[in-house]
Amino acid sequence: MIPITPRGFKDVLPEEALWREAIINKVQATFASWGYTPIETPSLEVLSVLQLGGELSKTPFRLFDSDGALLVLRPDVTLPIARMVASRLEKVDEPLRFRYTQPVFREEESMRGQAREYTQIGIELIGEDGASSDAEVILLMVDALRACGLKEFTIAICTVGVLRELLSLIVKQGEATQEWQAEVLKACHQNNFVEVANLVRESGISRRYSEALIELLEISGKDEAIQRCKNLVEPLGCSDGLDNLARTYAVITELGMADFVRIDFSIMSQFDYYTGLVLEAYAPQVGVALGSGGRYNHMLEAFGTSAAAAGFAFSLDRVMLALLEQGMTATETKVEQDYCFVACDESDPASAFHEASRLRASGKQVLIRKSGQRGRG
Repeated sequence: MIPITPRGFKDVLPEEALWREAIINKVQATFASWGYTPIETPSLEVLSVLQLGGELSKTPFRLFDSDGALLVLRPDVTLPIARMVASRLEKVDEPLRFRYTQPVFREEESMRGQAREYTQIGIELIGEDGASSDAEVILLMVDALRACGLKEFTIAICTVGVLRELLSLIVKQGEATQEWQAEVLKACHQNNFVEVANLVRESGISRRYSEALIELLEISGKDEAIQRCKNLVEPLGCSDGLDNLARTYAVITELGMADFVRIDFSIMSQFDYYTGLVLEAYAPQVGVALGSGGRYNHMLEAFGTSAAAAGFAFSLDRVMLALLEQGMTATETKVEQDYCFVACDESDPASAFHEASRLRASGKQVLIRKSGQRGRG
């Protein structure tokens, strides 16, 4: 029998592991410089508890423990952090800034050969709302991706508020059902715009609503895209989140970061808990998002507390792929270990350990080798 790993899981050998470690250290140092503190949550969560915060998709790893509780390997980190804040901190009296590096587990189609375990690196800002905090999340994502070494990337942003408001208006006017609204949102979460078009066409809703809905999901650009969106939906009585988005983008522009950011009303996370800002990061030659995030002001209410919140996370593996696509070679990505070598004579090994301890105390990395031994450090 050939020893193999499960589909979608992999071993990480030393050279790649050193590179991963170097990236993680740089990003976590960036997060720390913004005042974010580290946290960890369990790999396993109670399924029914996480479901309070939102619909879980692509979560195949479920099991019963000896107490009979149905558990799930976390599909993201935001939901467990919200659960943690509500259960361990109870009240959010001042802003909380958390950072993390943790694995998440999601199902992917077996024929596509995609990973089912990802290392997510991210932050959560809990207890603050408004354009300044949205701008902080976006700007920190820019800093984090640059810390990884990426030269070319784009962060697409929009607000889901205007889409939700438009769909609610269509239902309120009696032109569609709540079930139809849920199906449209589900298709948007899956970026299935062909299905959105089919649902709109088959619903028989008024032309002004159907055209607005389809056109909304096609709006993209810079600050002019926000005005185009206003021109489209304000005559219908919808504008939720657009003024805040405009203020957020103005901050980013004033700080000279607009080249990294684009308005795009087609982006929607696969998670349904976002209420305002949403963002996704992309890099050339990588066909999937490097990471995503947004504002989820109502999630903590489901867990018994109340606080505005926003955050993001990106996949370490996808960022590394983007780095390679941007011209990194194996030599350039290799992280060298600057070792000092100490020879160990079997007749007096303690001397070698003493010398190694002395060198380590001075800040050196030390590798003990037996006398005459050769090989990789």
